[in-house]
Amino acid sequence: MLRILFISLIVLVLGFFFLQGRLNDRNGEKPVFLRADQIALNHHTTIQTTVHSIYKPDSLQLETLKKDYSNIWAHLNYLYATNNVEAGKEYYTEDWFKQLVNHYNGPQQPLLTRTDEQHELHIQNWSSDGLICTAIDSNIVLKTIYPDKTTQYAKASIAVVLLFQGDHWRIDAMTFIGEKCVVKK
Repeated sequence: MLRILFISLIVLVLGFFFLQGRLNDRNGEKPVFLRADQIALNHHTTIQTTVHSIYKPDSLQLETLKKDYSNIWAHLNYLYATNNVEAGKEYYTEDWFKQLVNHYNGPQQPLLTRTDEQHELHIQNWSSDGLICTAIDSNIVLKTIYPDKTTQYAKASIAVVLLFQGDHWRIDAMTFIGEKCVVKK
């Protein structure tokens, strides 16, 4: 009797996975963790970190934070250029995404290109469970290329709150502390 119950359970689970796979195949959409993030893959920046917090992240946590922070900036740059809020939604918390959607007026053709070339991330607070990080990102170098091929470099400092949700870090809050134009060509 127990054997029949066990076999029935296995058949039920396999049937569920089969039907779920057919549904995904029918929609043509893979789950987020199986998709290649082309925006993040094409983004390269330098991130230096300094930890000022009482609780310190281990080396694996720090590498994950740096990689995800770079991916967040790739999507923020893409959002800045195209106003496409959907592309990076897996890197935004629900509240951050709602705030973006409230100010959304549709996607646009990329008029300019912005890249972040370097970051100095000063981790001010790291939670004891490793799920919350508050930081000051000082000395960000932002390069903006306008449609007329004019290039502008700016240095900025921001305060940021990141939450670890699911399998990566997500942005929850950000405010610019200061920004100044360095070079305009």
